[in-house]
Amino acid sequence: MRTARRLGAHIRGGYLWLEDKPLVVVVVAAGATLAVAAVLASYTGFPHVWRLVHARHNWPWLLGCLGGELVAYAGYVFTLRDMARVDAGNDLALGTSAKTVVAGFGVFAATRSSGGFAVDYWAFREAGSSRRDAVRRVVGLGLLEYVVLSIAALVASFLLYFDLDGGAGDTVTLPGLLIVPALALGLWLTSPDRARRLIHRRSGVVTRLVSDTVAGAVTVRQLFTSPRAHGLGVLGNVLYWAGDMFCLWAALQFVGAELSASKLILAYSGGYVLTRRALPAGGAGFVEVALTIALVGMGVRFTPALVAVLVYRLFNFWLPIVPALALMPAIRDLRERFHRAEQTA
Repeated sequence: MRTARRLGAHIRGGYLWLEDKPLVVVVVAAGATLAVAAVLASYTGFPHVWRLVHARHNWPWLLGCLGGELVAYAGYVFTLRDMARVDAGNDLALGTSAKTVVAGFGVFAATRSSGGFAVDYWAFREAGSSRRDAVRRVVGLGLLEYVVLSIAALVASFLLYFDLDGGAGDTVTLPGLLIVPALALGLWLTSPDRARRLIHRRSGVVTRLVSDTVAGAVTVRQLFTSPRAHGLGVLGNVLYWAGDMFCLWAALQFVGAELSASKLILAYSGGYVLTRRALPAGGAGFVEVALTIALVGMGVRFTPALVAVLVYRLFNFWLPIVPALALMPAIRDLRERFHRAEQTA
């Protein structure tokens, strides 16, 4: 037991050290990305990759990648503000929301080792939420992302199954049906009376986890069932996913790869089992592998899929680090105010 405590203390100390050394994490993430790219390129053959890299490209598609990410950012700003306001929450200033999103998508460059959602927690606490309320709103953000993406994947599976936007086999389309019982379970758990009973249970680690998850799901339900008050938050999340997917589609166009919208959505959904904001260092290495394999599974040749994913990640992950680094002083100030609030709460 004493050894386990010492090990936990060392791990926590390492996390704190990393939080004050964001450039170290950036370098490690870059190394992981380059290593994975090299391994994948060696699999398909370096000559094939170099030929595609040096081939003539339609360069304006890179502006499409940039535009898609800007739309994604703007959408998430609105989502974050509405998540702060839902259920009689506090307003989050537009400037604070924008800085939080930039920092969160800059991942380790300006946030904690737990990924981009940590800075959302700081922002909710700074806006006046209690610890537990801030946790639930962060959980709600994650669940909202998965709900919106799951609905898009379900629609894409329907279109492909009935050959309305290209075609795909049963092994690709039928797994999308699992989304239906998952959404039904969410609706059942968040019914007012049942949710009230589950949320108020507090004893035990597992019970608290269930309580916070259900409370987060309730905030998502309120966003969807109050379109006048919170429709902008849901629309913002739709724009977030649409902008990010458009960035990937533009990257595919850049390398001359064609993919229907439905297949793109399913490939993207399969490659993003975990979002980059939930993963340390933005999932550097992991996302490149998962997304490349998902695109190949949808019929894109391996070399174009790999190069397109690397171009996409340039705009999706690496470019956001630049403004995130510029915001480091503001994030340090936010973190200091957060720690003071934690000590007095």
